[in-house]
Amino acid sequence: MKLESQRIDLIPLTAPELSLAIDNYSELQQQLGLAAISAALDDEMQYAMQIRLKKVQQDPDHYLWLTNWAIVHREDQCIIGFIILKGYPNEKGEVIIGYGIDEKYRRKGYATEALRTITAWIFSHSQAVYVIADTEKDNTASHKVLERLGSERYKETEDLIWWRISNPRAL
Repeated sequence: MKLESQRIDLIPLTAPELSLAIDNYSELQQQLGLAAISAALDDEMQYAMQIRLKKVQQDPDHYLWLTNWAIVHREDQCIIGFIILKGYPNEKGEVIIGYGIDEKYRRKGYATEALRTITAWIFSHSQAVYVIADTEKDNTASHKVLERLGSERYKETEDLIWWRISNPRAL
């Protein structure tokens, strides 16, 4: 499966692909037929991959809702970031996501494009009412991405702002 938008593709990583990303990120990129622009994942993404791998192994039938989706720059044929889905819709219809874009590709609209694409896919499932994301309070670039997608701030802690995108068809 692959989701496509104007400049990027979103590819959900399977359990073997998550495992390969953890062990040999360059090899994963090559296996996907992509240029290896980064030899290793940073510590935060390495940890996220390990958590997602455990979740996918526990519930392989729903892996699309539990995995990291690679954001692939179509022209450059490389992974420029990831969207992390943290589960299928809960009892409130919420789907929690995280995301990150490689520094070289920031401030060019790729995060907005990727989130718009994954949000459309999430909202194509009738049980999905909200997409939830959190940002650090000082991450103004991420705030702008979420605002462009029509998100509303709905909760704050000392360090984080929680954002909610509503499914217009579910309200």
